[in-house]
Amino acid sequence: MSETLYEYYRQQQVLPTYGGFQSREDLAAHERHRRRLFTDKLCLPPRLFRGARLLEFGPDAGENSLVFALWGADCTLAEPNHKAHPVIREYFRRFELRDRLSALESADVASFPDPGSEADRYDIIDAEGFIYAIKPESLWIDKLGGLARNDAFIVLFYCEAYGGFIELTLKAVQARMRQLTRLDAIESARRLFQVKWDSIPHKRKIESWVMDVLENPFVRLRYFLEPQALCRLMGEAGFSLYSSWPPYRDALDVHWFKAVRPLEEQMHRHQAFIARNRLAHMFGRKHYLSHLSGELEGQLWQLLAVVDGLIDRFDAERATQCSRSLSELTSVLKSDHLVSDAQDRQTSIQTLECFRRLFGLLADGSVSELVSFCNQDQAFISAWGMPSHFAVFRKNSCD
Repeated sequence: MSETLYEYYRQQQVLPTYGGFQSREDLAAHERHRRRLFTDKLCLPPRLFRGARLLEFGPDAGENSLVFALWGADCTLAEPNHKAHPVIREYFRRFELRDRLSALESADVASFPDPGSEADRYDIIDAEGFIYAIKPESLWIDKLGGLARNDAFIVLFYCEAYGGFIELTLKAVQARMRQLTRLDAIESARRLFQVKWDSIPHKRKIESWVMDVLENPFVRLRYFLEPQALCRLMGEAGFSLYSSWPPYRDALDVHWFKAVRPLEEQMHRHQAFIARNRLAHMFGRKHYLSHLSGELEGQLWQLLAVVDGLIDRFDAERATQCSRSLSELTSVLKSDHLVSDAQDRQTSIQTLECFRRLFGLLADGSVSELVSFCNQDQAFISAWGMPSHFAVFRKNSCD
């Protein structure tokens, strides 16, 4: 097994996020998507990037980097995968943005040089998709703290634990299918998930998703970040939560606009709001618990741990245990302890029912029934959850 996510990607024949932009229209469409994300959800409008010193770790093919360059950022890109460098340089040449590519480095986060002076620090640091796999978290949090100027923004995109339930289940299904059939990874995924993959709009081929998620040894519970812990660790390192998607701030908090809550109180409110949204993260819909439940939190974590264990070693009894846990969750979704739209509630109940059936099929071991279910059950086909989160932190000023 590769020791780092970078090494895993180096061994692959494809770049995981390569969309193959062929025209300015392709780039413009991607820019519109990123503009809406950064403006509407992360509160970082493009004008903030104009003239900013930006450091992006792990840009892969550099398609997000092109957008930062279009917005006027002076981009330093740190990409350890040398296979990506020619693609990045060609992209910047083709779209006439070479003057915005300040540097293209091969360093990873740990080996990136410390700044020699304040002028060498950065206004914005972007790390999307891989940062969660670096353990312990202090390695990259401390590094970012040294690279960022006061009031700099840190943009993180990572695999989140509770939102990873569905992806962990898909990995367990893939592992069980390969155990039963001895198919290679690509053929197994095509038989199981081609219809599901084709149901969403994207430019990536299923082969890329297989490599990036289904067979990726770092898409596992032991690597996933949990947002309460992330906010606490970043706070201890001198960063404050600025924005996130889904929201981590208590969106229901109302107080006088001149009042400034102490950082400790802000953190407490963030933590409680996150805990009450575990089911929202799990299903990717509005499911807000009207009160905190440590018992439910423990049940959800146990479910995640059991599903994660099925990836390495399938056990019919533990699969049946998952089915029982999902039945108990259905009762929570039907209760009056949940603030949710009627349609969202019903859709998630259907998702739980289809996954309960799925675990039963895994236990039965019938390949034909499993393949038929994955290609025909509409609740399964439409279920993706919210495995990836954005979080933006701002480095606190010294004064």
